[in-house]
Amino acid sequence: MCGIAGFFNPCGITPDTNILGAMAQAIAHRGPDHQGLHQDERCALASRRLAIIDLPGGNQPLVHEPSGMILVFNGEIYNYQPLRVELASLGHHFHTRSDSEVLLAAYVQWGEKCLDRLAGMFAFAVWNPATRRLFLARDRMGKKPLFYAALPDGTLVFASEIKAILHYPGIPRSVNVLAMDRLLDYGFNLAPDTFLEGIRQVPPASFLVCDGKGLRVAAYWDIPMDSPPAGLSEDDAAEGLRHHLMEAVRARLVSDVPVASYLSGGIDSSSVTGLYAHLSNAPVHTLSITFEDAGYDERHFARMVSGAFGTTHHEFLCSIEETEIENLVWHLETPLVTLLNLPLYLLSRQIRDMGFKVVLSGDGADEILGGYDYFKLLKLMDFIGRSETPARANLLRRVFPALSSPQQALMHYTALKGFPAAHHALPYRFQAFQMKGQLLSDGFIERLLPRLGERDRELPTVPGSRSLLDQALYLESRMRLPNLTLPLADTMSMANSVELRSPFMDHRLVEYVFSLPDRFKMRGLNEKHLLKKSFRTFLPPAICRRRKQPLAPPGKWFVRMFRGLIGESLSPATVRDKGYFRPEFIGHMLREFDSDSTMDYSGVLIVAFFVHLFDDLFLCPKTRRGC
Repeated sequence: MCGIAGFFNPCGITPDTNILGAMAQAIAHRGPDHQGLHQDERCALASRRLAIIDLPGGNQPLVHEPSGMILVFNGEIYNYQPLRVELASLGHHFHTRSDSEVLLAAYVQWGEKCLDRLAGMFAFAVWNPATRRLFLARDRMGKKPLFYAALPDGTLVFASEIKAILHYPGIPRSVNVLAMDRLLDYGFNLAPDTFLEGIRQVPPASFLVCDGKGLRVAAYWDIPMDSPPAGLSEDDAAEGLRHHLMEAVRARLVSDVPVASYLSGGIDSSSVTGLYAHLSNAPVHTLSITFEDAGYDERHFARMVSGAFGTTHHEFLCSIEETEIENLVWHLETPLVTLLNLPLYLLSRQIRDMGFKVVLSGDGADEILGGYDYFKLLKLMDFIGRSETPARANLLRRVFPALSSPQQALMHYTALKGFPAAHHALPYRFQAFQMKGQLLSDGFIERLLPRLGERDRELPTVPGSRSLLDQALYLESRMRLPNLTLPLADTMSMANSVELRSPFMDHRLVEYVFSLPDRFKMRGLNEKHLLKKSFRTFLPPAICRRRKQPLAPPGKWFVRMFRGLIGESLSPATVRDKGYFRPEFIGHMLREFDSDSTMDYSGVLIVAFFVHLFDDLFLCPKTRRGC
């Protein structure tokens, strides 16, 4: 479903505690009172639905008549059918075929323990008028967002979009300086913080309870990090991965509307598309985005996979109007250091125009199976560190082809070794934003310095004593996935009323992958080795052999295309007024870009531009867009 919006106003959990609930959309609708609430607990609830399962029967809010409990829900429960059978055997009666009704019955039956039984992507709220207890929960991997703000007067505001919370009077609008610092270190902020001070997230795999005892947040699941089993062969592990992915794809094909599949031509989307075609009796529609820059274009590989599985394939060229640029930040509600939001936004718009409401993707495979170069770099740095010789350092040229000699590689290793390391397995430890000191203004640094101590405890605690690679994969799954990869996929698709389903993010598949030895996931410096082995006889051979290619369009193309807009946003007066960056450095980068300097500043300019755009949309009252 696209989203639900509502206000609990005021529900009087305690004399000094009010609850306002708003799920998903920035515009709240008012509706009738609902059975089961006290007379002074007038609730206005409404639903903006992207109906996928039981189109006529899934309206929300949903009331459980015997108990009076009320549910608002965003997402899909993929195992709702067997849950429905079990709950029916326990005496529950159902009036629809919707997963929403099953979810509410599961909460009535098992309370918070129902979360252990759910397989899906979800953010939901249940209000129990009998106990005056509000329960919020979010899925294990963090596919669906869930934000909240606890105000000084005891009011709790919650929503699946920050824009909904900003409609409530008294919500502060100030930037979280720690979020900015993290953005420049990792490329994204970390939950439970958001870029707005005072607005937080329910973390993935967690629930929030608000009742007479106050507000508390607790986790209900974590990625298992026990020692991997001994004796499992690589062939058996590969077969197990293929089985788990097939079952995950099968579960995500349950829909009362047609389902399409994104197909970039990489092994992740190709595996998902191939399994979909294998499971489907009808032709599968696939979609890919193409780029004018041949270095970024993958159409040849996408066509190869489409031909192998007989899909009805569609392509379109990456192109966006200047008037749409603000949508990239408006829907995401956070600035970025990447252009990944652009193709994802365009893909979902195109798939919507083709008439589809549901699409499959290969999101998440890189993070759990070791698909990024920094996993190779982490292994290499550890290996070189045992004997710092030019011969060993020369292996860095596998990750940095521009290094021209073993001696230059050794010098590069020495420079990388000096990077700060908050955790020895942190994937980004050698990729800190090197221009942060030049970019941030003195005034912003003054605001940041007193709070830097709060960052000492921001990294997830890595359980167990697994290998360096497994620890890095765990950190990646707890950091990049819920704070960048999955929010990008969800918000850019929902911006166009499309539900994106990611089979690799099935928690049972994730648990399986983390139960395997690290040598299966990366063989030497061969990324996603196990996935390639699983599908080497299923996919065209070239797909399993090819090197990973980024989906994001080139930064130089973007800055050149929208140079006027970026220049206006980053004018000296505007930079001084907003106070984030040094005007002199911004001006230097723009001049270097215009002169076609060998130093590529396009990525830094994009960061600064997106930060200013975020400020315009969410913080600046003159340009606020309805929030």
